[in-house]
Amino acid sequence: MNDEEKQAIKKPIIDACVRSAQKNGWSDAMGVLRGTLFLESEPVSLDTLAERTGYSKTTVRTNMSYLENLGMVRRVVAPVGKSRRCKQHRYSLETDMEAMRPVVLSAAKLEIQSVLRALNQVEMNLQGQKEAAIEMSHIMVKTRQFYEKMDRIMHLMDRYTLKELIEILERNQKE
Repeated sequence: MNDEEKQAIKKPIIDACVRSAQKNGWSDAMGVLRGTLFLESEPVSLDTLAERTGYSKTTVRTNMSYLENLGMVRRVVAPVGKSRRCKQHRYSLETDMEAMRPVVLSAAKLEIQSVLRALNQVEMNLQGQKEAAIEMSHIMVKTRQFYEKMDRIMHLMDRYTLKELIEILERNQKE
């Protein structure tokens, strides 16, 4: 199977990663590169990523560094050639659940905190506007309750490992 056929098979994953990147305010290139790494059995070089995606090596290097800093990919430095003196950076997706957890939690926490700050601002904007405040108060209360509960969930997820959380939830499910 050639690279084009592999990319065609991975297209749904690549598209999902692009949508995720856009939602997080990241470049489409980050999504394409992350999606390209899915289903790879071995780490992939910058040259190969550039070739498969059509991006320049500079674009690939910059975006892969950003993905690495986020904890979404892992860089492996491997010797190249017979002399083994030259080293090449290769990248693979981070698949360790505990290593990925902060990335996922961080995005969720940012969303929750952003909405809670916005709710506070709306409440301040409504001061002195009794009619509008009464009209919006019911939905504001329900929205705040939801986001405050989600914030509590995020704090619990920070406190326990994924394995511990699964054990706790499964134990409670049996009771």
